[in-house]
Amino acid sequence: MDERAAPEQGSVTELGALVDAGAFWRLVPESVPREYAEPTRVLIERVHAGLKRLVGDPDGATEHPRHWEPGDVARDTRTDRVGRVMGHVGPCCRLRPLTGGREGEAYAGDMVPARQSDAMSPRVRELNRRSRDHAPRSW
Repeated sequence: MDERAAPEQGSVTELGALVDAGAFWRLVPESVPREYAEPTRVLIERVHAGLKRLVGDPDGATEHPRHWEPGDVARDTRTDRVGRVMGHVGPCCRLRPLTGGREGEAYAGDMVPARQSDAMSPRVRELNRRSRDHAPRSW
């Protein structure tokens, strides 16, 4: 007779037993690799930066990310994209390119106010493209 008692439902012991039995992998999408891969330095740095962003600097030296209002023009320093803030959810803002198009996501901590030249460049490119497309072909 088995003298071990069944783990209490919802306990850490039960969860550990499920993971040991391989139940964890039934919950994970097939796209997640099942083999161990040695983490790269780039991955470790990204995880470290993300954790720092979540908990902030322990010394209090890090400034809290700015609160972005819809309509503000910002530059994402991580991707160097410039766009208009359309809204936000938690630490992420939705940025729409100044010339229109699909919104992208950016962390508020990675965004800075766009310089005038940042804000003008996409609009000037768009106007130049339009003028080339509609310019008379014969001189």
